[in-house]
Amino acid sequence: MVDYEITGNTCALVGINDKETEIIERGKRFTIPRKAKEVLKHSCEFYGSTLAGRIKGSQVQLGMKYKLPIIIESSNELIFFPTVSPRLEECSWISLKNIKNYEETQYGVSIEFYNNQKIMLPISLASLEVQIFRATKLMLIARNRRKMLYTEEKNRLK
Repeated sequence: MVDYEITGNTCALVGINDKETEIIERGKRFTIPRKAKEVLKHSCEFYGSTLAGRIKGSQVQLGMKYKLPIIIESSNELIFFPTVSPRLEECSWISLKNIKNYEETQYGVSIEFYNNQKIMLPISLASLEVQIFRATKLMLIARNRRKMLYTEEKNRLK
């Protein structure tokens, strides 16, 4: 089995079936023999946490329980959000910071990444925008807490 760690170059994890995930990175696309959820789990552990811990953190931060975005790694703001319920095979996970543009089509939503690659997802524009909003809110909460901690530490050292 192939281990894969999510990085800042990772744009999306596209669930193909219960055994494979397409990885979209800046500059390339490939398939690995892992479920998207296994990739998330491994990546969280690689960066020193657990997927369950990241999910719990998002629940506490956002006050929600379903279709939560998660912070894979906080200092680089690696925040991913699910396109549908993570329990479903067709769930894809999208990197918030790699989205360049998105638009509604007759087949769902087309997302364009900064590397100009696109993916088509069979979800509504409203659903995508809710997920982007949640992920952005989580990013801002984390960013503000880091800033607050930095300021407190700086004041303590004076």
